[in-house]
Amino acid sequence: MKLQINQTLYVCSYCGKRLITKKGCALHEEQYCGEYDSPNQQRIRQFQKDCPHKNIDTKYSYIPGEAVKEPDYDFCMDCGLVEPEKFRE
Repeated sequence: MKLQINQTLYVCSYCGKRLITKKGCALHEEQYCGEYDSPNQQRIRQFQKDCPHKNIDTKYSYIPGEAVKEPDYDFCMDCGLVEPEKFRE
C-alpha cells in the first residue's frame, strides 16, 4: 500500500484516531465517541467499578528546585484508578 505525501487524514476530535475519509470520521464519531462513552470507555469504567483495588502504589514527583521526590497521589496498579479518598476507606 502506497501512502501519498499530500494525503489528507481526518482525526477524531474525541479520541484522536486517524481516519482517511471525512465520512468515515463522522461515522466513527457518531458510533464510537460522540457525547456518550465509547464501548471501550464503558468497559474500562465497569472494570474500575469491579476492581477490588488491592494493588495500590504511590506516584512520586520531584519537589520544584530540589533533588528529592515527595508522594503525589495513590493509584490502583490493576485498573489505573486515581482516587486517593477511595483507597483510604
